[in-house]
Amino acid sequence: MARKANIAREEIHQACWDLIEKNHFPNIPRLTEYFLQKDGRRCSNTTFLNAITDWEETYKEQQQNELSELNDVLLPVFKRFSREVTQNLGKLLDEKSSDIEQHQKLKQEATQSGYLSLSSALIELQTAHDTLTSEHKKVCNEAESLRQKLAFSEQRYQEVIAQNSVLTNQLKQEQKESTEFRINLAQKEVDLAKQDNQLIKLTEENVKLTVLLEEHQNDKTADEAKKWQEMTKKLDALTSSMKTTQRKDRGPKQ
Repeated sequence: MARKANIAREEIHQACWDLIEKNHFPNIPRLTEYFLQKDGRRCSNTTFLNAITDWEETYKEQQQNELSELNDVLLPVFKRFSREVTQNLGKLLDEKSSDIEQHQKLKQEATQSGYLSLSSALIELQTAHDTLTSEHKKVCNEAESLRQKLAFSEQRYQEVIAQNSVLTNQLKQEQKESTEFRINLAQKEVDLAKQDNQLIKLTEENVKLTVLLEEHQNDKTADEAKKWQEMTKKLDALTSSMKTTQRKDRGPKQ
């Protein structure tokens, strides 16, 4: 028979959280060992099982909330980061295009006005081209760096999603094992109850047999006493008869 529980359900819930912090999913053997090491207290398996079932619901809700919060935090960051990269690239390209147009405009004005010679214009154009090429390379490098950061962030996000998926699968497996254990425990309790009933019946039959045996022994003792009393009476009668006969035999001789 299960012993009466002396551990509160809140204590069992706290023990479940302590085990999770140590990367151990709570079950009845681990909780039993936990409280034995803590203060030596014991509790019935049924109480442990009911408390674990309640705690699993809370744990599942917490995992879902954390995943939802993580999505709420990371997705806006990724979107904002991607939008900023696109805006910065567009802004840089617009600025460089504007610089080229301005340079071409100044060059045309200078050529038309006769202030610059053809060789001077070519030199400035080459210089502008080199500058633009350098700036373009710099912008490309910055864009590549931003792409790498974005890829790293997306990879990290996928890793977090995968980790949550693993935890969810682990929780489902533990819930499945807990359900199987609950079924087995219920069957064991039914078998134990049957054995208890059989034990009670055997005890009652034993008591009845003991009473019958005592009654039989008492009856047997009474019968033996009665028989002994009858034999004593017969013996006394026989003795008395013999004495009477002896007296009669002595009478004539006197």
